Amino acid sequence: METLHNLFITELQNSLTFKTIGARLIAKKFGDFGIILTEEQIKGIENQLEAGELENFKIELSDEQVAASSIQPSNDPSIQIDLSDHDDGKIAEILDKAIQEALGEALPEVSDILLKALKSEATSMLKKQRAERSRFENNLRKEWGKALDLLEMLLAIVLESGGDFNEEFRPVASVENDYVFEVLTRIHARGCQIGAEVLTLLKSGFADGAHARWRTLHELAVVAFFVQKYGNDVAERYLLHEFIESYKAANEYHTYAEFLPEGAPSDEDLSELENIREQLLNRFGRSFKNKYGWAASVLNIDDPNFDQIEQDVGLAHERPYYRLASHNVHANPKGITFKLGLFPNQELLLAGPSIIGLADPGHGIIRSLLRITSTLLITRPNLDRLAIVQVMNKLEEEIGTALIDTHYRLEKDAHDQYELELDN
Repeated sequence: METLHNLFITELQNSLTFKTIGARLIAKKFGDFGIILTEEQIKGIENQLEAGELENFKIELSDEQVAASSIQPSNDPSIQIDLSDHDDGKIAEILDKAIQEALGEALPEVSDILLKALKSEATSMLKKQRAERSRFENNLRKEWGKALDLLEMLLAIVLESGGDFNEEFRPVASVENDYVFEVLTRIHARGCQIGAEVLTLLKSGFADGAHARWRTLHELAVVAFFVQKYGNDVAERYLLHEFIESYKAANEYHTYAEFLPEGAPSDEDLSELENIREQLLNRFGRSFKNKYGWAASVLNIDDPNFDQIEQDVGLAHERPYYRLASHNVHANPKGITFKLGLFPNQELLLAGPSIIGLADPGHGIIRSLLRITSTLLITRPNLDRLAIVQVMNKLEEEIGTALIDTHYRLEKDAHDQYELELDN
């Protein structure tokens, strides 16, 4: 921001010099007489200011300008604005009062000039920022490298095992309309993608962002458990519920179409979605229209919520972590005051990466990924797949230990440094 500020000041001085601001002030004074000066006349004022003529500004006016003004006709088609009764300090004060108005008029020009200047400085500015980011990430890796490498290894195992499973069993699952297979493989694929996102955020020092992404991964694990528990009927309902969500989204687009660049869905599209929705409600009941309507029948609740699904599959104990992660998703006060990237009572406004706080999201990612992957693999158990689950469980313990050890070591180093500063 220092670069941006310095560029702004420089370009402002270049584009809004004393003569430019002064000329606009004088032109405004003429406007008070009903005279609109031409660009040539304003340029004449600028020239007089540049020459240091700070007292009498004389401008030749046309007959049309005089006739349109409130000035009484005379033989001398010119006007003088006399500032001779003001010293330079007073002139500066007058110009200061006019600067805000001049800035408003010049803002489009100044912003264009500033943008051009920023682009010309972009290469060196970005090079500096990238070098600083690289140094930070190297330091972070020195502290967390063991845990991050093990986590990356786990992600590779999860991805490969899920890919092999999908490739082997998809042909048969498609023929048998195995909706459980369809849901679990898609959840697993999305889980792998989120895992890669979280790893990227952790490597770059964004613990709070990583924790927010884990929240989604936990939701996927809950759904995977629920679908695997209740079988093909619930899996089919879950997949078909996409049409309920599409219908709601289309109606929202239609409601706010005049404000959206995409415009409204066509009447034909809306009608088709409405017909599909009605068919699904007739088949599964009116509760199917609700947010978690796909789970309503087995829970025997008309309008279930995520908490109830979470409790049903035995993952309610994750609720405190889930709520903690939610602070980084929503705009509540806790989300702007509590940060994993800060030690307790550390009075800073964290606006970028931090070298601390990686343990919680790291733990979350391995727990949820193992749940999703294990749920998928044990639907068709054999020795190889059961062995992979055991390997992942052992890795989970090792990663967890590495994360905790690093967290407490960094916490102790920070405490020792704080005590040292107090002693000095």
